[in-house]
Amino acid sequence: MRTTLRQIEAFFWTAKLGSIHAAAEHLNFSQPAISSRIKELEAALNLPLFTRQNQRVQLTHEGRDAVTLAERVLGAAQDFERMGRLGPPLEGVLRLGSDESTAMVALSEILRQLKRRHPRLVVEITIDVGSVLREKLRKREIDVALHTYSSSAAHVVDQLLGWVDFAWFAASEMPMPDGPFTPKVASQLPLVTNSPPSTLNSIVHQWLRSASVEFEGINSCNSLSLMLRLVREGHAIAVLPLPVLREHLASGELRCLPASPPIPNIAYYASYVVDEADQGTAIVVETARNVLIDKRFFVRLPDGELLPPI
Repeated sequence: MRTTLRQIEAFFWTAKLGSIHAAAEHLNFSQPAISSRIKELEAALNLPLFTRQNQRVQLTHEGRDAVTLAERVLGAAQDFERMGRLGPPLEGVLRLGSDESTAMVALSEILRQLKRRHPRLVVEITIDVGSVLREKLRKREIDVALHTYSSSAAHVVDQLLGWVDFAWFAASEMPMPDGPFTPKVASQLPLVTNSPPSTLNSIVHQWLRSASVEFEGINSCNSLSLMLRLVREGHAIAVLPLPVLREHLASGELRCLPASPPIPNIAYYASYVVDEADQGTAIVVETARNVLIDKRFFVRLPDGELLPPI
């Protein structure tokens, strides 16, 4: 029996997402179809790739080795499919701006894919908050920005990629009052957020004002990674993007606070200068979009599709 790309795809996404149900939703196939393809692959290889318990699956030793090979096969298949529609390789300098959340979660993979397909492309990276990236776009100092700030400039296009989940987080060992986490409770605790103007700063102040709480004792920090460290070590609590914290939540190091009112999802954009956009711009935006979706960066897509958590 020969292996097929569909079998490898079913195996890879089940391994990556942790369940047959999640893989079926991601690939838009039924769960029985995904299960059948995995069993066919195991039969073809004469190897057990998963151990199964209820609805969850766990990779075997052979399965862990197979994931790396499967990722290479699927990556090569994607490259093959794109050969006809990508046109000539991108060359020259790409001035790419990104906020820190994307930099921490997905930027290295975005760059890896761009450089693999377009080895002569040179990338100049700017990491900053959305308001600064928006201004750099307005002044034509960068070509593409990945961020949460929409622009008011007529020559800048904001392409909505999806919505990101934000929430209040604290160290698991940090003492917290029982019950809902309200603005009044928050005003009695050490808080940290980005300096204004920034998305995080706006979220925090709007949330506090929703309950008519004016609190000026908020610590500010211009580094998302340092804010995360302050929260992990119990020095403060903060509103942070969920994609950055998944590993810390899974390990039990951090906990999500039951905010009342809840923090709304925030729109996330790829922005670029419209009169300078070309095929290369579309390739960069599409690559970033696909990587961010694969990384489960979004909780919801522009068409309303809800993405299951990792």
